[in-house]
Amino acid sequence: MKRLIVLFFFVLDSIVANGQNTLFGTSNENYGFKGAFIADDDPYPTDTLDSEIARVYYDLTYRGEKVISGIWLLQIGINTTRFLPECRYQADSIHRSTKGIRLFKYYANGDPFHFYDSFYITKGKCRFASRLAADDIFYEEVLPKISWELLDSETYICGHLCKEATGFFRGRTYRVSYTEDIPVSSGPWKLTGLPGLILRADVDGGIFIFQVKQILPSTGAPILWTKYPYVQVSRKQYMSMLTQMQQHYFTYFNSHLGRSNVISIGSGKNGYSPDLSWIEYLEKE
Repeated sequence: MKRLIVLFFFVLDSIVANGQNTLFGTSNENYGFKGAFIADDDPYPTDTLDSEIARVYYDLTYRGEKVISGIWLLQIGINTTRFLPECRYQADSIHRSTKGIRLFKYYANGDPFHFYDSFYITKGKCRFASRLAADDIFYEEVLPKISWELLDSETYICGHLCKEATGFFRGRTYRVSYTEDIPVSSGPWKLTGLPGLILRADVDGGIFIFQVKQILPSTGAPILWTKYPYVQVSRKQYMSMLTQMQQHYFTYFNSHLGRSNVISIGSGKNGYSPDLSWIEYLEKE
């Protein structure tokens, strides 16, 4: 049964009623999620898009109304890069090797709102995949080129001499540090177009910060595309879906059960909806 949705509710009613039940980690507490978790009973098949020639780990921190942080992984291939939460990469690897549900530890250590996000970039074309409510969705787009302004300032990050640049992309200003020691025109998220790897990016003066943690040489690991039963949407549709989910998470969840129609969450005497109204997105337009 590959399309099983596993939903975990901690059933100590007194704890739930008192609002003390959370999904394991600090990030989950900050988001306000209280006891829902989705996983697959068997791994889905995959396609290999490329092989790693380098691997880069970044700290991603959001400093808005609340502070959320997590580790993200950039897999760099010859033609394709993939950017995703490090805990998701670990969970997927264990899941495939054991052919069973082994996601709990990794999900607990991650960011539930972005756990399923993956960004694939191939020759200026981005494919984004995620799970929104109970639906696996993806969109494709041709990335607009960022008009970078190269600056005179320099700094050292992880032992690499970095130059700096600023650019504007979809409503936000980026100040980045990139190194020509690693002549790969790539970086975290959708940031590309410089003559070297981006090791740090400050967004709008530090609301979001990408900071490199570790750079590893070639591992030869595959860059995989998991063949979920995706629903294809446009980027604009996806942004609209996020807005709907922010307004009332469980109403949205229960109306988008593309993978199964037998589950309803957030109902009953202990029903609630987490407050997601404070969340900001990298793309404002």
